[in-house]
Amino acid sequence: MDIIKVEKLKKIYKQGDKTISAVDDISLNIRDGEFIVIIGPSGSGKSTLLQLIGGLDRPTVGSVQIDGIVSSKANEKKLAQIRREKIGFIFQNFNLIPTLTARENVEAAISRHSAKDSIVAEAKLKIVGLEKRANHIPSLLSGGEQQRVAIARALVNDPGIILADEPTGNLDSRTGEEIMSLLRDLNKKSGKTVILITHSEYAKKFADRVIEIKDGKVI
Repeated sequence: MDIIKVEKLKKIYKQGDKTISAVDDISLNIRDGEFIVIIGPSGSGKSTLLQLIGGLDRPTVGSVQIDGIVSSKANEKKLAQIRREKIGFIFQNFNLIPTLTARENVEAAISRHSAKDSIVAEAKLKIVGLEKRANHIPSLLSGGEQQRVAIARALVNDPGIILADEPTGNLDSRTGEEIMSLLRDLNKKSGKTVILITHSEYAKKFADRVIEIKDGKVI
């Protein structure tokens, strides 16, 4: 079953007199439970594509369908609901709140708060192997540990889709491979669909399918 459908997607920007096609007529079908690696050089359009899939930006032309819903045509309220309930985001720069502990950073992302927030957050931190670091603020964590907190945060609402934007970009190669292994393990155990963009060649070995992008096009 396809959980994501991208049809004839284009994203066009104007820079002065120039027209730039960051994403140029891309169509993709992604099956439920796949681990997809989208690879390409800087400026290839892969981050723009991920933002369009995740509803962080809207296409100039074309459509994105998430779990049967045409998200690219949804109003802002519905789009926010889709992002909150169906998608977990992981970013290169971790995007943790520096004054909050690891547990509090995960708690902050919970969409429906309850008295059990701390228990839920600690359970997600345990999944990524950080339950003993739950009370540490980000500055007391290594880069790899901060990314693990970010992964726990992405998992906290139990989304079916994980979108990871260069999740190993700020990590050394050994730590980067550990994060890739963790994401692949989560994919296999939970059946979550993972779409990961990167310029790192070693990521290919973790994928069910590799999609290469150059100049806004699938090659």
